[in-house]
Amino acid sequence: MVNGDGKTLDMDNVKAVNPEAQDWHGSANVSATAARGNTVSEKVTVLADIAKRWESNRFTGDFGYYFAQSGTSHDDKEKTEDRILLEAQEDHFWATKVYSYLNGRYERDGINNLQYRYRLGVGLGYQWLENETFESTGKWNFDQEAGVTYVKEKYEHEKDDDYPAFRYAHHLKWAPRWIDNFELFHNFEYLPNMDHWSDQYLIATDVGFTTQLIKSWQLLGKIEWDYNSAPPPSTKKSDIRYILGLGYKW
Repeated sequence: MVNGDGKTLDMDNVKAVNPEAQDWHGSANVSATAARGNTVSEKVTVLADIAKRWESNRFTGDFGYYFAQSGTSHDDKEKTEDRILLEAQEDHFWATKVYSYLNGRYERDGINNLQYRYRLGVGLGYQWLENETFESTGKWNFDQEAGVTYVKEKYEHEKDDDYPAFRYAHHLKWAPRWIDNFELFHNFEYLPNMDHWSDQYLIATDVGFTTQLIKSWQLLGKIEWDYNSAPPPSTKKSDIRYILGLGYKW
């Protein structure tokens, strides 16, 4: 590559081409429905995220709130969803693509009788692609992570439990070049109990899209799947959520 002075640049010393501004950015998205008549129900989902990238560090945070209730009248409505989660991660890049991470997560699910689950983990990640644009396909982001996590959880009518878990995760974003202001994403996380590898593990994954509507307003659509291989009695192993909402991105 040749610079403005006509000199050839050594690309091995170039850390980024047209780097994005190092500002805080994120989004807040809301999905809500209500019914009146033979069925009286309300459902609200609030999702938010925030992130910032420095030269050698990166911070990401996520928040989710899920609430739903339904019945035949206002007097007999019962909760069908009551869940909250909060997660944050700090990455430090030791090389252009290699980083270490520290993350923490809190979640509660009233329907699944989960009073709390705390997680604290450390590990390594590899940033295969970061805002890299290919003429044939568009802009890509993709990373993979592996590490160890301490999990402490408490279910209603059960003793609290804590255990070490292995963690694998990956995150993918793709903005196709032939669709303006449209992005597909996929996230996956797998946490098996290191004392019971095949019997007790958690999986959390999603797949979806965002597309710009007007200015900073966007449409979010996604499918979330949570799986617990060893849930407490009277609860199911799998939870699937379908979300379509309006959001604001900055």
